[in-house]
Amino acid sequence: MTLQPPALETPMAIVGDQAECLTDIFRNEVNLAVWNRSLRPGVTRFAKALTASAGQLERFVSLSDGDSVAVALPHWALNLDGAEAWVADTDEVIDMYRCLFEPDAVGLRLHILSGTMCPRFHVDRVPVRLLCTYQGTGTEWLRESRVTRPDSPGPLPDQSVDTSDIERLATGAIGLLKGEAWEGNEGRGLVHRSPAPGDHPRLVLALDWL
Repeated sequence: MTLQPPALETPMAIVGDQAECLTDIFRNEVNLAVWNRSLRPGVTRFAKALTASAGQLERFVSLSDGDSVAVALPHWALNLDGAEAWVADTDEVIDMYRCLFEPDAVGLRLHILSGTMCPRFHVDRVPVRLLCTYQGTGTEWLRESRVTRPDSPGPLPDQSVDTSDIERLATGAIGLLKGEAWEGNEGRGLVHRSPAPGDHPRLVLALDWL
């Protein structure tokens, strides 16, 4: 039997309850690594208070070494209940992202979403993106066996899937989503979308390397 080279293996997802599972994103056949974790109470309180107070929020910040996520928050938000806990948690996530990928700078996006930002299933034109939903419904994604890829290089076609085919990142989970710009991952980026917010606005953190 002839084995396919790693770059041609069917992309797969790795989900674990320890942070170490995120290093699996470096495996050629992995296009999603998820660390399922529980948020500390102070972090959850801040996410609830921020979404209730801000209504809508959209921040884009480039972070150099030593920068804190606090620079992306309105000054008044730093006085909310649980702000210190949330900043500490998010700074840990940013440090972990830096440790994994050693970017020159980290591009941070912070959104409060009461609507659906990207309702269509798509792939990202980036090497790897970190997503964490601190409040609300997590990002939805498809296993490769449920994905329809284009026959030739081009846009991803609309995905005809049943509700039961759709996977979802848990609230608080850290997801590393490998995109089309990762070397050797062209045509294999993780297919995902933003969900409807449901009963609560979503507070979403996204990190990219710059």
